[in-house]
Amino acid sequence: MQDYSQSQGSLLSVFAVSKIFSPLENRNEEKNNEANPEVTDDSVQNTDSESTNTGRVSSFTFTGVGDNLLHDPIFLYFEEDTGTRDFLPIYEATMDKMLAADLAYINFETLCAGDEYGLSGYPDFNGPVEMIDALAQTGIDWISTASNHSLDRGPEGLMTQMSYLQEHYPAITYTGSYMSEEAYNTPIVKEINGIKVGMATFTYGLNGRALPEGYEWLVDVYDEMDGTIKYDRMQTVLDRLKDVSDVQIVTMHWGVEYENTPNEEQVAIAQFLHQNGVEAIIGTHPHVIQPAEMLVSDDQTTLVYYSLGNFLSAQNTNMTMVGGMADFTLNYNFDSKKASFSDVKFIPTITWISPDLRSYQTHTIDQWDDNLSTNHYVTQIEGMDLSKGWVQEYVQSVMGTPENIEIVYE
Repeated sequence: MQDYSQSQGSLLSVFAVSKIFSPLENRNEEKNNEANPEVTDDSVQNTDSESTNTGRVSSFTFTGVGDNLLHDPIFLYFEEDTGTRDFLPIYEATMDKMLAADLAYINFETLCAGDEYGLSGYPDFNGPVEMIDALAQTGIDWISTASNHSLDRGPEGLMTQMSYLQEHYPAITYTGSYMSEEAYNTPIVKEINGIKVGMATFTYGLNGRALPEGYEWLVDVYDEMDGTIKYDRMQTVLDRLKDVSDVQIVTMHWGVEYENTPNEEQVAIAQFLHQNGVEAIIGTHPHVIQPAEMLVSDDQTTLVYYSLGNFLSAQNTNMTMVGGMADFTLNYNFDSKKASFSDVKFIPTITWISPDLRSYQTHTIDQWDDNLSTNHYVTQIEGMDLSKGWVQEYVQSVMGTPENIEIVYE
């Protein structure tokens, strides 16, 4: 088994719930292109799916992927070669899984504020808004917009991205960044199949940038500049969510880049969230996968995916090509007010990059074959193994055999 350590690699540089209903059929259109629904109470940000709770138990399916890390070769070469900004072909191979889920999630590692702010890649990222258009077509319901790159174009760039989402895709929920102090203090809840799902996102920092004076509410940063964890802020968010939701899912932008093992801070925060009743934690930021586990106590079970790695990037190692798809069914009993999980999976994803760096695609492990691996930049130019056998061995070495979580290899 090879040593999977690596250096950083990049090719280029109280609250009342307001109810909003939309049909679950025709998900590609209905999930992301419905009109602005009427809101009857401003004290909760809420984007709901239509459902009728006819029994005392209901459930929903969740599918989530990791970092959408938009190095500029991805969008610049695509437009040069196709003459369009219809980026859907990049994501097309994985979109069926997103469309099939009741709740489909992705992490916006990097900003998409558009041409007005100058398109660029590493180290200060900004992609075209048409990338948002493409992801909306894949069935994405939830985007986390708090990362270390959130301020790469200042407060104005981040707010432009949020405004674009609100104007064009009001059915997509975004978390972790806010348009106002009022929004910062308002819990975000999405009703799915009768279950009120509380949603939140926190990031460890902003690449050394401080939130400007007057914008302290713009991004939910959980670390102080001195490294102290803002447990009080996290507690406030969770308490507000619990007042208006049945279950809570929190996404955490945390950990150390290129490390396959969660650090002490990740473990401590996961325990804190577990003790505060959070049902699921989705981790992002390390750009490589990390283990998943169930935290179980007498009165709470919390499913933790410590890192889903990259979903899409132009990085240049085999490890950063492999990401993960969190896939599970969350069941909720309205009488006992307890949640449980079924069909919990970790499904490996792989980014395909053409040897000339001009084409990019996202794939799942069942689609990966010798043709894709041998005709890959990382294989041909970097000389690294990215065969299906290597991916399976690497995933097994990181994920192990967690109890009650299936690691998918085929």
